[in-house]
Amino acid sequence: MNVKTVVIVNDFNYVQGGASKVAIDTAKMLKEANLDVYFFSAVHKKEEEIEGITYISTNQQEALKEKNKLKGIFNGIYNFKAKKELKKLLETLDKETTVIHVHGWTKALSSSVFDIAFKMKFKVVLTLHDYFTACPNGGYFNYPQNEICHLKPLSWKCIKCNCDSRNYGFKLYRVLRQFVQNKIVKLNDKLEYAISISDFSEKILKPTLGKNTKITKIYNPIDIDENIEKIDPSKNEYYLYVGRVSKEKGVDLFCQAITDLNYKGIVVGDGDEKEKLEKQFPNIEFVGWKNKDEVNEYMKCARALIFPSRWYETAGLTVLEAQAIGIPCIVNECCAAKEFVSEKNGYLFSNVNELKEQIVKVNSRKEFIVERLYKNDYKYEIMHFLNSI
Repeated sequence: MNVKTVVIVNDFNYVQGGASKVAIDTAKMLKEANLDVYFFSAVHKKEEEIEGITYISTNQQEALKEKNKLKGIFNGIYNFKAKKELKKLLETLDKETTVIHVHGWTKALSSSVFDIAFKMKFKVVLTLHDYFTACPNGGYFNYPQNEICHLKPLSWKCIKCNCDSRNYGFKLYRVLRQFVQNKIVKLNDKLEYAISISDFSEKILKPTLGKNTKITKIYNPIDIDENIEKIDPSKNEYYLYVGRVSKEKGVDLFCQAITDLNYKGIVVGDGDEKEKLEKQFPNIEFVGWKNKDEVNEYMKCARALIFPSRWYETAGLTVLEAQAIGIPCIVNECCAAKEFVSEKNGYLFSNVNELKEQIVKVNSRKEFIVERLYKNDYKYEIMHFLNSI
């Protein structure tokens, strides 16, 4: 396919999470490759616009943050305005040279964006940043039980299970949204092209996608300075966590292990568990959200990065960013980031006691062979992929 135009579709046009960051980075890179790039979103910040990219927005709120709750619920299930505005845009574009690249749709845009793109017979690519194509809450995670869920999505047992982080009412909303997405829009059946971001997540999602869905693995772009000088972590004192401070991320495991060992720990990030954990573990330093450069400075001074996520994740590229500057990593073996860890560059664990054992090993070990596991030439890979479909 001779791709000339790419429409990036994402709920937000600014960095709201990992998927949004990749969507924005992809838009920048494709523009640098001299393609015509459109960025279609629901939630829009004018000041975040990038020169040379054309922005189209429905100018809506995140569905569950709408003042009119009923309106928000309907938009979350099927956003008619998003469908109408995307249709207007697609009517001006040539389907023979245009690709629709979706990153995030569940927070505001809904599956209506897939519906209109399929009906107008445009090539659609979805990057699988999460598990929302299969699981109603997007993570195969039971939040009240604080554990991975193994129920078949949308089975009767799944529908009855109160796995939502809020309450059962939200679970029913997510079930209805999933039903519309997969049974009416038929996203999984009609999706022809998908990008996975790890072998781990691809293995889980592949059986849930349509038989004709072609999956290509492309790691997310990583912010790494190729000329950065690697540091000697054995000279550093504290252990580091970077990410959202929420139950599924396992930050409490990090805090408990560091506290029991009487080591120094720093948490970089924010979330709904932060206040609770600050009170429970006053010895841990919580520094809040930091920008990319500030995070790099914290990493340079860390003895190891601990990635204690309880849910599957789809990549966990914070691990690779740490490894790029020579920092070993201790990773929960239940998540996707485990595929980046070997005996040379870190350890795996399955519970808090094993985590403590691995921290002690790191503390006594003088040398790790921490190398980048792959060359992250995302711009080349995404361009090659788009032209191959």
